[in-house]
Amino acid sequence: MSQDLLIEAKNLTKAYRIWNRPSSRLTVPFIEAASGIFPKGSAPRGLLARSAGSKYRDFYALKDLSFSIKRGEATGIIGRNGSGKSTLLQLIAGTLTPTSGSVSVSGRVSALLELGSGFNPEFTGRENVFLNGAIYGFTRGEMAARMEEITAFADIGDFIDQPVKTYSSGMMMRLAFAVAVNVQPDVLIIDEALAVGDVFFSQKCFQRIREIVHRGATLIFVSHDMGAVQSLCDRALLLSQGAMIFDGAPEDCVSRYFNLHKPVRDTGQAVAGVHPAVSPDLRRSLEDLNVIEAAKSRHGSRDLEIAAAVVVDGHGAATWDFEMMHRASVRVLFRANADIQRPSAGLQVHDRTGNLVFAAGTPQLRFPLPKLSKGQEIVLEFRIALNLQPGAYTLSLDAAEFDEDNPNVGVFYDRVGGLGPLSVAFNGGGTLPFYGTAQLPMEISYL
Repeated sequence: MSQDLLIEAKNLTKAYRIWNRPSSRLTVPFIEAASGIFPKGSAPRGLLARSAGSKYRDFYALKDLSFSIKRGEATGIIGRNGSGKSTLLQLIAGTLTPTSGSVSVSGRVSALLELGSGFNPEFTGRENVFLNGAIYGFTRGEMAARMEEITAFADIGDFIDQPVKTYSSGMMMRLAFAVAVNVQPDVLIIDEALAVGDVFFSQKCFQRIREIVHRGATLIFVSHDMGAVQSLCDRALLLSQGAMIFDGAPEDCVSRYFNLHKPVRDTGQAVAGVHPAVSPDLRRSLEDLNVIEAAKSRHGSRDLEIAAAVVVDGHGAATWDFEMMHRASVRVLFRANADIQRPSAGLQVHDRTGNLVFAAGTPQLRFPLPKLSKGQEIVLEFRIALNLQPGAYTLSLDAAEFDEDNPNVGVFYDRVGGLGPLSVAFNGGGTLPFYGTAQLPMEISYL
């Protein structure tokens, strides 16, 4: 491997056996051992191999991945849940072994894979710092020299001398991150660990990460916060069902990620189809966090009803508070109380004075919905980049049926207004990204 390459994966594959029944875990190893007694190609050996193979199936968490990451490169890894992101990080960190293929890593690896991993809950925070230092290959004296900086960065006060089992998730993350960034890593791996931190500590973490990368370390960053991926990384990999489907600029990668959620159709007209079934757990989570009851206005026959809605951030946490230029998601449960031939749904954003800032829906985004029969439900997620000036805004949601000849007109069955307030704040330093109501595409060049 070249000195400039710190990570190189070749045809990397990880498969897990899914057993037909629990007892197969015991019987299959004996059958496989018995088959090894017979010569290759013999009938008994083939019979036993087929018998063992009938008792399980292989699930491929990753399949045939090949890529390389250079020194000083900040690489994001994104994908939907179950796409193989965490499995890939564990293979790179060495906590898993591949089924086939290989992954080579040079230098010291510091990884935040699971909150509190590597910590002994019975030890104090200070004792765990020394324990983790030993794992990374540092002597007690070397870690003692780093202790002041680690405790200052973690900023958990006297809890540093309390057992880790008494820590909150935020305190655990603070200490784990402080250790990880103070052991001079060549490769820093972060898997959603910053999701539990408050905004101020997250900003301090991002600043330290940038410093580490600037000094020549390699960053591998997994997150569902697309804004953070685009801010920290200069390259991103997109995984889907264990395969890598894109490797390139973070902006392009994020765009392709969101396109994974959209059906590929050639027309804006509604078509008959099968929409994802609404699971009881998903319905329950929306109903538990439902913001519709706090709406300031509502009207319509509710033939197509907005049954529940929740506003979440990039980590999936329900909130009304966002940072400027970050992304908000509005998850909405729709219920058909009559047969709807051409359903549509939309979202509007209003400013403090009630002016319409933005409005769009399924017709504008070329996201046709299948016709709905009475009693059917669907859940849609509207994702919107908050490229707005800092301030307070409200949201409105609508459920409608558009006209067959003109998708811009139709009948509104349910319109819910005055949801919020949605707060957009600028917590960064320096110049605002733009002035005015909203950001428009703009470029500057010499002629």
